[in-house]
Amino acid sequence: MRRILVALLLLALAAAATWTVWHWERDAKNGTDPWRAVPTHSAVVLVFPDVWDSWDRFTHTSQLWGAFEKLPAVGATGQLMARTLLRMDQDAALRATLEDTPALVALMRRSAGSVGSLFILAPRLQGSTIPSSLTDVLGVDPAGLAALLQGAVIVAHPDTALPPISLCLREGLLLLTSDEGVMDEALLQLGSGTSISEDPVLAQAMATLGAGADAHVLVHTTRTARLLHTWWRPDAIEHIEPPAGWVALDLRARADAFLLSGLLVPAEEHTMLTAMAAQGTGRPAPWRALPAAVTALDVQWITAPLRWTTDRSWPGETPDPAIVQALLGWVQGSMAIATAMSNESLTRWYYFATDDPQRATEDLQGLCTDAPCDTVSYRGQRITRLPMGGMHERLLGPAYSDMERPWWTVLGDAVLFARESDPLQRAIDSWIDGGALAEDARSNAWTSRIGQEAGRNWWMDVARSRAMLRAGLKPEAAAAFDALDSLWLHLGGLSLQLSPGQRGFHHVFAGLGHAPLDVRETGILWSTAIGAPVERAPDILRNHVNNTREVLVQDTTHRIHLLGSNGKVLWTRQLDGKIMGAVHQVDRYRNNKLQMLFNTAGTLYLIDRNGKDVAGWPIPLRRPATAPLAVFDYDGERDYRVLVPTQDGSIVNIGMDGEAVKGWESPRMAAPVTKSLSHLRMRNRDHLLVVDAQGKVWVLDRRGAERAQAELRLEEGATVRAVLPGMDIQGARIVWSTTDGALWQGTVAGERSMLAPAAEGSAWPVDFGGDGGRAVLHIHGDTLRVTQDGRDMLLRTFGTTLLHDALTIPLGRGATAIAVTFPDMGRVTLLDEVGREIEGFPLPGDVPMRIADLDVDGQPEAITITRDGTVTAHRLPGLGTSGTSQP
Repeated sequence: MRRILVALLLLALAAAATWTVWHWERDAKNGTDPWRAVPTHSAVVLVFPDVWDSWDRFTHTSQLWGAFEKLPAVGATGQLMARTLLRMDQDAALRATLEDTPALVALMRRSAGSVGSLFILAPRLQGSTIPSSLTDVLGVDPAGLAALLQGAVIVAHPDTALPPISLCLREGLLLLTSDEGVMDEALLQLGSGTSISEDPVLAQAMATLGAGADAHVLVHTTRTARLLHTWWRPDAIEHIEPPAGWVALDLRARADAFLLSGLLVPAEEHTMLTAMAAQGTGRPAPWRALPAAVTALDVQWITAPLRWTTDRSWPGETPDPAIVQALLGWVQGSMAIATAMSNESLTRWYYFATDDPQRATEDLQGLCTDAPCDTVSYRGQRITRLPMGGMHERLLGPAYSDMERPWWTVLGDAVLFARESDPLQRAIDSWIDGGALAEDARSNAWTSRIGQEAGRNWWMDVARSRAMLRAGLKPEAAAAFDALDSLWLHLGGLSLQLSPGQRGFHHVFAGLGHAPLDVRETGILWSTAIGAPVERAPDILRNHVNNTREVLVQDTTHRIHLLGSNGKVLWTRQLDGKIMGAVHQVDRYRNNKLQMLFNTAGTLYLIDRNGKDVAGWPIPLRRPATAPLAVFDYDGERDYRVLVPTQDGSIVNIGMDGEAVKGWESPRMAAPVTKSLSHLRMRNRDHLLVVDAQGKVWVLDRRGAERAQAELRLEEGATVRAVLPGMDIQGARIVWSTTDGALWQGTVAGERSMLAPAAEGSAWPVDFGGDGGRAVLHIHGDTLRVTQDGRDMLLRTFGTTLLHDALTIPLGRGATAIAVTFPDMGRVTLLDEVGREIEGFPLPGDVPMRIADLDVDGQPEAITITRDGTVTAHRLPGLGTSGTSQP
């Protein structure tokens, strides 16, 4: 089993290692087929639907990429990609050359016993020229460029942390590799006029790939198995005989995992597939009979054990049918080999599930009729030794060669075998005292995530299996393996599941998780310290490249930090003050790329996703802003207007070009405006509602002129809580609170009514349970109250002061949660509609939290920040996909 799992690990890590070298791809759109240059003996081919989107998702959202990026070559590759992307933003010619261009990465075994990789890009070249910015990024000098354009193979040095790279431009394809022999093979293949994609099995596999994946992985099973000879001794992998064929997988990057799913298209029949198809599929057992020390499992689902032994047909003499019946006839469910290794000592347990433990006991004890079997008792549990040896190997194959007269015991609905009695005693201890594999939080966090019905299931905890993985490596490979120990310590579960499908195909699901061995809290997705205290709640922004969510944090020194959905700090920059209000996202260039728009008291900022100022920005304000900016797209054409109240009672109106909007005449107000402007479009006319500090309500048009007279006037010092549309502008409603704690609503026409009477604390309207905002939330001291129509819907006292900044969060199906902060305790919590804490709370936090589905996997996270500047994303499995932050 160890040998099979090693193969699977290398398969997953081979893909990761190839990403280490290069990341690019797109379907052939310009008529140049990159598949023509892929050597026909390639074992793995990686295909990226969009290189830049894929790279962005890996670097901005994947904690696995962050772990691999600590390796110098991976980090250098990432920097090379980042430099190229930056040049693309600055150079239209380079952008036209590289955007949406097809590319492939091929991995193959070399005749010298090494592994080679080839990157194939099909750039959109204008005539016979290459943008100079591309050759600059690749480190190609003018002489090299001239040779490259003539079709010669040249050597470039794009980064000192990367090996020299051979480049060649032939027939519209740019070939890159660090192995001259691989370049020769690619050019020979390109000149042959044939393509690896003409392989009918590969063609079938490619046709099964789905849309919407971050990448595709195509694996030739037998060639990939031969790749293992590069690193492992022959005796360690001699029994690896996978079904010949191609596996086609769609890869999706998540914050803490790479998940792959697809089909195995076999080239011929294979007994393993035939036997599996007859047994069906099921979920692996809960493993209560196995100790938590187990770090690897090879599981087969068995419903007809005697047929399984016949279908597998291992060579050798057929055992007595009565013995076969006694050993296996009672098996029903998971049949597994479990492995653990400590202090270089390998331990295996052989697990056989049964739906009739009594029958299993009687059948096995029946083998002791002719001669008494060795038996011991341990903690009241009987452990017996089989009277004959080698039977399991003859029935189940070489993987069971260790079972030479094994010992066995029954624990619950499983029969456990081991070579010696000591491992069974360890299993009995964990069964009685606790500490079973089923109770191991680290293992369960992974298996519960990827658990699904399968016919064959391999699982390994990579970080905890390092010693086992190292066994069998060649000396030079073992040294390299040891040098990467810091990487292995960050890897969690590695799984591969295989199930029978239709038309002879087989379903494949694989995954590799990020789970640092020193992290104990499985509810934490990631935690990042930004290095300075924080007093402001985070802003959740959308990454326009991959649609994931990112976290913008400002510390008390006024620096802002953008964190990807994987918790990595993407960039940091200094501002001149504290951000006022929310951070907005706009599409300045109308190209579906988003920028961040916000203001401090002294400056308007428009910043792109790389932390750079957009041309014409920032804009210093002549007088300090008195409220957060408002941004309006009146006609839905992304012709934005940015309006900011200033200290002199005027309103600044700026366009996306950073210039004052022509035709705008700001009204001169007697008092500054302290609330963002509101825009209402009614009866096909635009209305801007403004309330100044003295309570006067203004209704303006797009040019700043008064569009209508407002009869409503608020009390001086009132805080506007909401502006709601009506049938016309006179029916539009404003909801506000007064300095005495009362909550009011009124129409522009002047009608007003009290929503909540005067009281200490703060009150504001909330949409509680989808009531359209008719409920009132009130916080005073340590008490939180929600009322509707004068009736209490929720009343809870906490015994510690609450921050007057609670959020209501829709959970879907009319349900609402309330997020509250306890500043004196440094805690945040989430309450349901009757005031009970939702499972998983409270959490550490000193500022209001936000709820968002960061990696868009359907499971939201709570983003909390402690005062020292530690930002943490907590998984919230109990919430639905609709849980999102409300500003």
